[in-house]
Amino acid sequence: MKLVHALGILAIGVVSLVIGILIGRFAIAPELPEWLRSMSHDGNPKYRYELQKEIQTHKIEQNLKYFSSKPHIAGSSQEEDVLANYIYTTWKSSLNGAKIYNYTVLLSYPNSTDPNYVAIVSSDGTESDISDKVEKILSPDQNDSTVVNPFNAYSPSGVIVGDPVYVNYGAVEDFHYLTRNLSMNLNGTVAIARYGKIFRGDKVKNGQTFGCAGMILYSDPADYVAGDLDRVFPHDWWLPGTGAQRGTVFNTDGDPLTPFYPAIESAFSLDEKDISNLPLIPVTPIGYNDAQKYLSKMAGIEAPSAWKGKLNLMYRVGPGFESPFEERKLKLYVKSYNVKKTIRNVIGFIEGKYEPDRYVVLGNHRDAWVFGAIDPSSGTAAMMELSRSMARMLEKGWRPRRSILFCSWGAEEYGLIGSTEWVEEMGKVLGPRTVAYLNVDLSLAGNSTLRALATPILHKLLFEAAKTVENPNPDEVKAGRKTVFDTWVANLPSSHDPTIPRVGDLGSGSDYSSFLQILGISSADVRYTYDQKYSLSSYPMYHSVYETMDLVSRIMDRGFKYHQAVARLWGEMALRLSDDVIVTLDCVQYATTMQRIVSDVEKTYGPLLQKKGITFDTVKEAANKFEAATHALQNRAENANKQNPLEVRKINDQLMLLERAFIDPLGVAGNLYYRHVIYAPNQHNLYAASSFPGLAAAMFDIEHDLNQELRWQQVQKEISILAYTINSAASTMQDHGKIGGGGVQR
Repeated sequence: MKLVHALGILAIGVVSLVIGILIGRFAIAPELPEWLRSMSHDGNPKYRYELQKEIQTHKIEQNLKYFSSKPHIAGSSQEEDVLANYIYTTWKSSLNGAKIYNYTVLLSYPNSTDPNYVAIVSSDGTESDISDKVEKILSPDQNDSTVVNPFNAYSPSGVIVGDPVYVNYGAVEDFHYLTRNLSMNLNGTVAIARYGKIFRGDKVKNGQTFGCAGMILYSDPADYVAGDLDRVFPHDWWLPGTGAQRGTVFNTDGDPLTPFYPAIESAFSLDEKDISNLPLIPVTPIGYNDAQKYLSKMAGIEAPSAWKGKLNLMYRVGPGFESPFEERKLKLYVKSYNVKKTIRNVIGFIEGKYEPDRYVVLGNHRDAWVFGAIDPSSGTAAMMELSRSMARMLEKGWRPRRSILFCSWGAEEYGLIGSTEWVEEMGKVLGPRTVAYLNVDLSLAGNSTLRALATPILHKLLFEAAKTVENPNPDEVKAGRKTVFDTWVANLPSSHDPTIPRVGDLGSGSDYSSFLQILGISSADVRYTYDQKYSLSSYPMYHSVYETMDLVSRIMDRGFKYHQAVARLWGEMALRLSDDVIVTLDCVQYATTMQRIVSDVEKTYGPLLQKKGITFDTVKEAANKFEAATHALQNRAENANKQNPLEVRKINDQLMLLERAFIDPLGVAGNLYYRHVIYAPNQHNLYAASSFPGLAAAMFDIEHDLNQELRWQQVQKEISILAYTINSAASTMQDHGKIGGGGVQR
């Protein structure tokens, strides 16, 4: 009996011990290992503060002086050897590593011994009113033998003689006015178009479509000068009459010889004669002093008021010259040529501590048409200072959660060639791993306010970052606007919410294009810009010889505070994306923007669609489903267990890859260069973005299409594609292993 009692006591003790162990095991949370505890916290905000302090104006000034000291057109020794090697050496020694990517691509140059020009020619061949073949030197730092004379890249060589015709901005609507309203026959004419409003390559494409034999481009002072024409550079930042805007007239992105594939050693290259989208008519730029010689002698009716510029003359449309010049023609002499050259991208990287296979990519192009002190070297100067500042933080023990890549692109000016080739080569790596692409083409086009373009998922990050950056304008600070955000929202408020600034949509004006349009990587582009009270087409010295260090340091940014503000904003965005446990991407904003686009489209096209019995309901339903899915995902992101790395990774991947869901591999309206169904370049202006671009293309000028049945079928197809794509994007945000979308339960 005693034995049984003893065994009972022992059994109770053993059970009690087991229960105690279990209670201790589950009631007291085990201490997390150091690596997990460390990676479960957002990056230390002190490093963001230290980065802002570290970015120094005098360093940026030194960088700009170095990068803009000599002309550095793509393919030149100064560009591909001196500057590329300097960046590579700097990043290799200060960051975690660097690499150069070489591509052999087709570039274009003017003939240095036989310059392009325009003239009036008589029946016996005598030339008069010959345009300047070089730009006049107006300050000592422009006097360099390697300056490339004004030209338009990829223009075919040729000598064209024909009647002049003034085509305003060369937009398709301008050509419609001449051919439809005035019944003008443009075959064989030489078009004179002013720069601005649309991409220059679209002007040339329109000209050749409507039968013009050649085109002359000039910068009208209405678009590049405000105030007195006597008060221009070097006295002020307005374009002088001798300035000419260089620029490509190639209408697609990347190397013309290797479309859709990288121009690496193993690449198959087309013969130049087989390239389908090179311009077919000769074109060259001139200054407005020269343009006045030709426009002042034009015949024809007076141009519409909207076509009139700021030159002291009667704007007439032509064709031909008035008496006593009616027997004379306009001569266009172009001797440009295309040639293969090797260009270089330089990539520097900081390796992430916990997620090295997730990339935050920062980019700026390096090549310039001449000195490029604004475009792109103001951006290059800021990027080099930002990378130096991050290198200093590495020395102090900082390390980002995710990897940060710095990219210096080659041959952007020719058609985003460097970045496009790299995306084509590295797409299989970048596609599933890149968090976002942050672009600064140039730091400043003016000194009034910030200007930003971005996909909606990055809007909130832009606003939060801008609130942390000190306002570079002391007068604005005195007025109570202490941050970049304060001035931004005051000067450029959103049209739908005055409490936030305006953020533009992304077209194809810079190196973000391939990241967004080919891979579906969320992107942003930032810079300081000029006061919007000026109706300018761009900053006045755009792509001219006058874009020098003197212009920037003496007139545009004395003290380099605006450059510093852009670098700080850039760095703040990069650190938030690379250091926060849950990536700072706001999918709800995407849904809000999507609903606004749907509403705008209904207002614009709704009555016309109703007449054809076509409904937009499927797109509206998809947008509602998308909105609900974003709120659910955002809620999970806000309540995520940051100590569970698998949950963190899952949510981050859903946020990061959401933009990918808008990519159509067949291209928008069949254009394989642009595949983002929600935002893509306008079909008639590469610089501008279209919302729902496939539908916009299908609806454009639809009433004049001879095949109405086919066009309206295309409209229905585009609506179907939109509904499908938005529904698909919503399904990517489903929780756990659920598969969203259609299907039938059985």
